[in-house]
Amino acid sequence: MTATSTAPRFAHGVMTISLDGEDVELFANVRASRTICRLYGGLNQAFTNTNAFDFDFDTLVNVVNAAAGRVGKQAEATAEAIFAEGVIVVAPQVLLFLNFLAGGGKVAKPEGGTTGPKADGEATASGEAG
Repeated sequence: MTATSTAPRFAHGVMTISLDGEDVELFANVRASRTICRLYGGLNQAFTNTNAFDFDFDTLVNVVNAAAGRVGKQAEATAEAIFAEGVIVVAPQVLLFLNFLAGGGKVAKPEGGTTGPKADGEATASGEAG
């Protein structure tokens, strides 16, 4: 794992995460949403798979690939990068991305709480998706 912060950054419909030392931009767009929905029958099922106690590794890989537009060898490398970064680190970030995607690429503003990503792009200390 890298020594850098694992907090994702948000800007204009893009969430940037670090995978094994590489910044990966996850785009909250129609293409990513349709791909994920087609794979899992909806964003809710992708969220459920990611939020499962044992974290569905293939779901993490598929969501990152769909959101980053990765195909071919780059898509194959995603699994290794997620494993190297640590599934326990990446799963909460994928949950944040799914919430970000469901919100149309806008950072959710919590109602009366501080869960979810903050407006300045920092995630909560717990890393939970809210």
